[in-house]
Amino acid sequence: MFGILTSTGKVPYISLDEFIDIDRMKYFNRYFEKQLYDKFLNQLNPPEYLKPFIEDKDIHSVFSTYYDDITLKQSWNLIHTYLSEFIDYLYETLMEDIGGFFILDEVDGTAPNFHRDWGEDTTGDKHEKEGLVPTEKESRKTSENWIWFKFSDSKKLYVSDIDGKNDISKRIPVKSYGVYFNGLDYHGSYNDSHGFSVRLHGNLKDSVIEKLGLDD
Repeated sequence: MFGILTSTGKVPYISLDEFIDIDRMKYFNRYFEKQLYDKFLNQLNPPEYLKPFIEDKDIHSVFSTYYDDITLKQSWNLIHTYLSEFIDYLYETLMEDIGGFFILDEVDGTAPNFHRDWGEDTTGDKHEKEGLVPTEKESRKTSENWIWFKFSDSKKLYVSDIDGKNDISKRIPVKSYGVYFNGLDYHGSYNDSHGFSVRLHGNLKDSVIEKLGLDD
């Protein structure tokens, strides 16, 4: 397992719960439902520029910021318009800046496959063709560490070394509402996982890095 490096050694992941309010995260579960469905997707008379997004009906595609420059700008405009309260909360508590932003509303029974980013088994990713499986030294240069949030107990995440790829019993359950983990380790969910989650790239506040003992 590549894991996360800290001043006291390598760990599978780091909880961010000490920096966030769990009741506030549960509030955001209702907030996402209201903002994304009631206010965004279900608009009766949307302006023309929003129609392609709304007709897509795919939350994680609409609000993801991993596309071309035009779509990236449009996605960030949507995020700031419809999710400004959540973004403000992240800047208030954890984040110095935010790069990539990915929202997933996972329906019960559609849990993501267990996978590793940039791995040879990453379906639909450009790195599949490259067959990139970096060494641990190389992995530290890829910035594949993710910050991940869930907003209810029904949304689940597991991480593991390769031995957990096909063996559920070897996977480590992530119980935290906020977590910092290495996307080059196997991760995903299964069974009854469902609900909102957000995965993002960005820089944590220096005070958070220091308190967590993160070792870059």
